[in-house]
Amino acid sequence: MAFLNALFTAALDNNLVFAQVIGMVSVVVAAGRPQASLRFGAMVCGAVAVSGALGWPIYTLVMRPWGIEYLAPLAYVLVSWVAVVAIATALGAKKPVAEREHLLSLCPIAACNACVLAVPLGNAALADTMGWDAALGSSLGAGLGVFLAIVLFASVYQRIDQRLVPRSLRGLPIMLVTASLMALAFTGVAGIAGGLFA
Repeated sequence: MAFLNALFTAALDNNLVFAQVIGMVSVVVAAGRPQASLRFGAMVCGAVAVSGALGWPIYTLVMRPWGIEYLAPLAYVLVSWVAVVAIATALGAKKPVAEREHLLSLCPIAACNACVLAVPLGNAALADTMGWDAALGSSLGAGLGVFLAIVLFASVYQRIDQRLVPRSLRGLPIMLVTASLMALAFTGVAGIAGGLFA
């Protein structure tokens, strides 16, 4: 029950992109290439989930007993980097060279963004009160929430007809207006998902 509660709360109620306004870089990058948003979203989702899931035991079993909690961000960057490179390599296995190079060029953005999303740091902060199942649910839910945000925003932004948008709002301004409206939509379901399994 703690796993499902943490999963849905992190994915919908506390969506990192639209509820906490963290990680908008990935949303803006994916909006430029909507056809690649699924792969990029999968890379960020995997990096967030793996770094969060591995961050909790690394913090509780290694860093806290040894008194090196201050090295946690560095460890999470390394863990998310390995996860992103592995996922990008798997996704681009049978793709053309140019597409593989594009995927691997997105790795630094995805890895840094996954660490900046601070899922492992949030899990580490709650290590005293959170069990492994809740930490895993929170990590997977945060990754799923970021994936939903990237894919939904890219598909909505692709459907906006730029010719109908006033010249002063084209580009980044209409992106920010769209993001704020999607944040309002996510706020509308806040409290529902987390309460299902309480």
